[in-house]
Amino acid sequence: MTDLAIAALVVGALLALLGGIALAAPDRARRGARAFPRSAWTGRLLTAIDIAWVAVIVVRAPLGRFEHLKPLVYIAAPAGYLLIVSFMDELLAPRALGGLLLLAANPLVRSAFVHPSSLRLVMTCFAYFWVVAGMVLMLSPYRFRQAAELTLGSDSKCRVTGAIRLLLGTIMICLALFVYRS
Repeated sequence: MTDLAIAALVVGALLALLGGIALAAPDRARRGARAFPRSAWTGRLLTAIDIAWVAVIVVRAPLGRFEHLKPLVYIAAPAGYLLIVSFMDELLAPRALGGLLLLAANPLVRSAFVHPSSLRLVMTCFAYFWVVAGMVLMLSPYRFRQAAELTLGSDSKCRVTGAIRLLLGTIMICLALFVYRS
């Protein structure tokens, strides 16, 4: 399997799972979406993932004349985590989700760039949607609540949103298995 196939399979499975939950249990999905922005542990976990990912990127990157500063990453990453968790705890989960979306878009675009099929643009467009959504969540985390209310506000809206996510997930899984695999 190619990197794009693996990425599409993971993203498709995640979308299908979230869509299935919203379709089967709309009340539970709505409660989860309402609780997410204020969830301290989810925000801390996502922030830890974000900071670890950025630290790995910085350590692996060629920094030229700043190469001698790389060992400071091992001190700055935990210190940055503690500062963020201490001083930015308000709506930390949507901010950290936005950061994760921004970070995850890069491998998705990179794996799609080398694939010969023109259907790679499906994943590229999806990655750029993640970039925009990540920027919005980082800058305006309260928009998560607004978007959740818009798409999950009632049982019927929740089921429609779940069906769309399930369909998108199924399409991505099919692309991974039949188009991106070679």
